[in-house]
Amino acid sequence: MQAPAHYEELRPPRRIAELGGDAAEDVVQYLGRDSIANLFMLSWLENYGICAPGRPDLFRFFALREERELVGVSLLITRRLALLNADQPEIARELADWYRSAGVRLEHIVSCREAVSPFWAAYAARGTARSRLVRDQELYEIGRAEWLRLHPVGGRARRVRLARACDLDAVFLASARMHAEETLEDPLTRDAAHFRRHVEHRIENGRTYAWFEGRRLLFKADISAQSSWGAQISGVYTPPALRGQGIATAAMTEICEELFERGFPRVTLYVNRTNDAARRVYQKVGFRYHTDYQTVFIEPERR
Repeated sequence: MQAPAHYEELRPPRRIAELGGDAAEDVVQYLGRDSIANLFMLSWLENYGICAPGRPDLFRFFALREERELVGVSLLITRRLALLNADQPEIARELADWYRSAGVRLEHIVSCREAVSPFWAAYAARGTARSRLVRDQELYEIGRAEWLRLHPVGGRARRVRLARACDLDAVFLASARMHAEETLEDPLTRDAAHFRRHVEHRIENGRTYAWFEGRRLLFKADISAQSSWGAQISGVYTPPALRGQGIATAAMTEICEELFERGFPRVTLYVNRTNDAARRVYQKVGFRYHTDYQTVFIEPERR
């Protein structure tokens, strides 16, 4: 029997359920067992809730239970991006089977490698999905106490600031170049207008930091998640001609200092395992390895 095209019309299998507001506390307790690894999902839940009433296309949380205990949770955003946490590989595989049976065509999967790897293997086995790129990564973290120990003197003049509307053109170009380096896909050839709106939205919401020297952009970075659990940095970019000059180390130090001054208890980020230069920068700032991460970029499937 062919799976229905729209997963929202399906009833989940016995152990998998879409979560409603009454499950939010359970999800927080479950994901909070490793709040560093699950910071993005915890922040999403805190900022947007567990579902978007009347708009299941925006995001949804799914979970597996054994008896009454959660053993796996997944956040699905715009039917294209999946994040997950699973107690065992078989739980991750069951989540993947559920997405497949529901006709979900993912474009990205990102979370801890121990969950993503079995999830992707099961997801790909159930259809024609092929990975375009698999990034093995490391999740780094620094807490406020460790930050203050390493950087006891604050209040220095900062060169990094929140990007402004007038910076859009420069930040847009830097973001596109970073995206192309990271994903091996040029967003300017795929849908430049959509990508520009995404960059503009981040700037409007105070989620992008930039360092300019006159009109020349030296560095940019984004905040992909922020909540009482902490903040996550992403989209870090220094133009190739300026790398190796200490700019990224100085900029990341200033951004982290501001984030801790704003009251965030920790800052996280993840980096490609093969990117030795970036790993050295983050380690100089004070970040420490927490766990293995993985991102899978998936080729579009023919319908």
